[in-house]
Amino acid sequence: MTTTSSCFASRRRTSAAALLLFSLCCVACSSGAAAPRSQEIKLLSGIAASFSSDLTKRFNSALPNTHIELTASTGGVAVVTAVDKGEGQLGLAQSDVAYLAYRRGIDQNKYPHKNLRAIAVLWVNTFYVIVRGDSRFQSIRDLKHQRVGVIRPGTSGEFSTRIVLDAHGMKYADVTPIFEPTDTLMPMLAKGEIEAVFSANPLMLDTILALSKTVPLRLIPIGRAEVNSLRSSYPFLRPVTVPAHRLTGQEKPIETLGSEWLLVCSSDLSEEVVYQLTREFFNQLPALAKDHGEAALIDPEQAPATPIPLHAGAARYYREREILR
Repeated sequence: MTTTSSCFASRRRTSAAALLLFSLCCVACSSGAAAPRSQEIKLLSGIAASFSSDLTKRFNSALPNTHIELTASTGGVAVVTAVDKGEGQLGLAQSDVAYLAYRRGIDQNKYPHKNLRAIAVLWVNTFYVIVRGDSRFQSIRDLKHQRVGVIRPGTSGEFSTRIVLDAHGMKYADVTPIFEPTDTLMPMLAKGEIEAVFSANPLMLDTILALSKTVPLRLIPIGRAEVNSLRSSYPFLRPVTVPAHRLTGQEKPIETLGSEWLLVCSSDLSEEVVYQLTREFFNQLPALAKDHGEAALIDPEQAPATPIPLHAGAARYYREREILR
């Protein structure tokens, strides 16, 4: 015969077991519902818009725990300060701009940007000084007291314009600068509203190439003496030769200067996140190179040769690939 006390004890055990099972189910369900929190990253770029957009999409597709938002910037000078301040975590910037910012600051932000780190060397940005083919101007010094088009302040191209003028003993006070995007300046050059355009890009812009087919254009050279003089203060500038026939009617190679571009990041990003970003960047590079001419210029073997310190996550990737020792 079953006693009342034994029945009561049995019911207590059953209730306890049910409560334990319910608690375990709650924990399991709760654990399953809590997905890993996405790492929110802002990528700042003022150059190569199509490349930057495609790269962002590929990052987001390949790295589900990372969400990258592409934000347009006025240019490389603005990018390095924004990344240093934590207003963005990734960016594209010219190497001499990044170097100066890291060492002692740049433009109005005269303090060392010590939160700035590098992920990879990208392509060489070439500096172009463009005039009409029938222009009487043969050198930059000839442009004194003339109206010239310059990329907007905040860009690496505008920064390069200032130091190129300085190498020729000139400043903005010696010309009348018109600050607009190159695509806006080229029609002005064609109409004779300005006498020259100062521009910097990894590849010559389609706007320039298209215009050269209807309006003869010419490049003003920047000689090796001026480039070497600049390199004493800006060591990451380099001589560049624009091949003949880059512009319609350009019969000879033209000497100018250029500077490598970098993919930079904040030191606050974790080693693991930057490692994954670096790995995925090079995984995607062959596909990017098929669709974007600037990406085809990137040399993975030279990628770690950055003028500012590599982020630990990027350095880890290069060591694994035996590119960095």
